[in-house]
Amino acid sequence: MQVQMVRLIQEQFTPSLSLSTEAPASAWARAIALADPTFVYCTAGEPTIRICPESSQQLRECLQRELTKPA
Repeated sequence: MQVQMVRLIQEQFTPSLSLSTEAPASAWARAIALADPTFVYCTAGEPTIRICPESSQQLRECLQRELTKPA
């Protein structure tokens, strides 16, 4: 399940983050854990898992900060 959550977040946030290099999955997982976002299960239409809107900005800021740190 964690792999799916990381993939969901990568797909949603990668286009809006200005990352100079591709961050490894472990860095994404660490940044997501630090942000501790809330997810919601949507049942309208096809069931999907989405990031709670209240968590989105905090998650974006944490991803930007953590994934752009110098190695």
